[in-house]
Amino acid sequence: MSQRPQFGCACCTPNMLPRFENGPEAWQALLAEAESLTPHGGQQAVIFHGGHIYPDPERPGQKVAAIGIAQGEVKASGSLDDVRKAMQQYQPVDRPLAAGETLLPGLIDAHAHLMSSALIADWTDLSPIKKDQRLNTEYNLEKIKELIAGAAEKVKDQPLKQRWVTGFGVDPSLMAEWEDITASTLDDICAKVGPDIKVFLLNASGHISYANTAALKLAGLDEQFPDGVLTETQSAQMIPKLPQPGALQFFHNLKQIFTEANKRGITTVFDASVGLVGKQYEIGLMRLLAKTHVLTLRVGGALYGSNDADLKTWLSSYHPELDSKGDELFTLRAMKLIADGSNQGLTGLQSEPYKCCHEHQVPGVGAYGLFNYDPVRELANVMADVCAKGWPILTHANGDEAIDNVLSAYQLALCTVPTDKEQLPEPPFNSVPAWANQRHRIEHCSLLHDDAIALMKRMAISPSFLIGHVGYWGRAFQETILGEARANMLDRCASALKGGLRISLHSDRFVTPFGPLRYMEQSIGRVMEAVVDETHEDQRILNKHERLDVHQALRAVTIDAAWQCHLDHQVGSLLPGKQADLVILAQDPLQWTATDAAGMRDIQVQETWVSGRKVHSA
Repeated sequence: MSQRPQFGCACCTPNMLPRFENGPEAWQALLAEAESLTPHGGQQAVIFHGGHIYPDPERPGQKVAAIGIAQGEVKASGSLDDVRKAMQQYQPVDRPLAAGETLLPGLIDAHAHLMSSALIADWTDLSPIKKDQRLNTEYNLEKIKELIAGAAEKVKDQPLKQRWVTGFGVDPSLMAEWEDITASTLDDICAKVGPDIKVFLLNASGHISYANTAALKLAGLDEQFPDGVLTETQSAQMIPKLPQPGALQFFHNLKQIFTEANKRGITTVFDASVGLVGKQYEIGLMRLLAKTHVLTLRVGGALYGSNDADLKTWLSSYHPELDSKGDELFTLRAMKLIADGSNQGLTGLQSEPYKCCHEHQVPGVGAYGLFNYDPVRELANVMADVCAKGWPILTHANGDEAIDNVLSAYQLALCTVPTDKEQLPEPPFNSVPAWANQRHRIEHCSLLHDDAIALMKRMAISPSFLIGHVGYWGRAFQETILGEARANMLDRCASALKGGLRISLHSDRFVTPFGPLRYMEQSIGRVMEAVVDETHEDQRILNKHERLDVHQALRAVTIDAAWQCHLDHQVGSLLPGKQADLVILAQDPLQWTATDAAGMRDIQVQETWVSGRKVHSA
């Protein structure tokens, strides 16, 4: 295999991220101290009753009066009398639900990035997405400049090596008026504070970074790239110069991310880039964390396999842990490959040129975006190696041409003909492919043609949608990046379901924040949040034909997400024998009256439980 340029999602772009090189010794003391703190209690035996209890998303609207948990599992559900009888031996306590409270299976984020999010958690947040998960429609370059200037003031008196301003989430495509960021832009800000302050900003797409002249000079890039707009190759020269997080700070950041997820009702996260920033150390750390009370999530991991050297290590040293026990909070369950870039970052591979390719360019990237494998057979060969070891594959693809290429690669890798003619099946051929139980996926799967949906059905490949593309970037795609007709192909959730596919919704955190209730809202309403004129309601909706109903949206963040992650035998519903992963909400989203689900993201999460342990309480 040959080395490839890696333009992945924002959290899967190794050359854009700081390094974390603390060895296992740095973790041992931290983990010992963290375990001694024991921030949450152990497993409890509890009977929940009253309110609204929906144990099974596959049976829309079915409610039960009570549900009992003990020893980390669901033991019984049904009438309160029946549950009390079944729970007698466990000596449970009662948890009555108030009239409006609603108990659901724990919510699942099918694609996020824990480690890389922790690495940049201390950087200045320059994202247009606010703390309440809403788009800042007044986002502009002047506000970004103010934040950078404020960060510069804080470091101007630091030792010279520490005089850095690092920021993440900056996104010109979501400015009220798109203005490009250059070295001179950043130089003007720092000139008022201190000329020796260095600036490095990570674009929200993860494919571009911005640096001022002082930073460019330090990395030896000032003559060749005076504009300060850098792609991965140049960023790789800058990254080692940045202040690196210590073990203690990184550990603290990671715990904060677990807490953030629990506050949003998340009980399971599928980390789509395990090993990206810490190699084998990262796996060892997560296994150690899973033995402590610090890990308050169930984490399924997809190993980052788009680096050839890492892929060789993963395939020779690890195996998929699909049959893990329910009380194992960290398991390796898939392999992650990256085919193209991001549509809002103008690097997803398209069948037509980007509408704005003449006004806004990415250095080294053409009008159609890019593809990381040349030819497609190269990707197929990698897939074949991974499948031969029994790994489910998650393949990142955003542009419609990239998705077509990925599906071709899956066909080449999976559709092998037996050499022994006696093994050939007689027509008509089985409609279910032999590899269906591996549950291969396409991540983000942003721009979908009808033919691609039909082929995904035949190939037993399912999509996981970054639904924030619709809510946050919908107008930018429609007006600036893709054009209206192509923007209507974005996140075709309803069409995928009609085509017989199981789907999930995700955050790709840090690209968008955690919030499964928001994912539901955005998939139900498909409201473009940048369109603030409410007098023409239809103009705020991006392709209303792709709206989900509330039950479909719930499945996409519970049982169907669990199915995609090979965890549906443990979580995703609250049937007896499954893990006691549940969430209690202050209101019932299944009885929401707003046709566009507006405000669903604001429902308060009262409690979050993982394996019968309360990990969050409002």
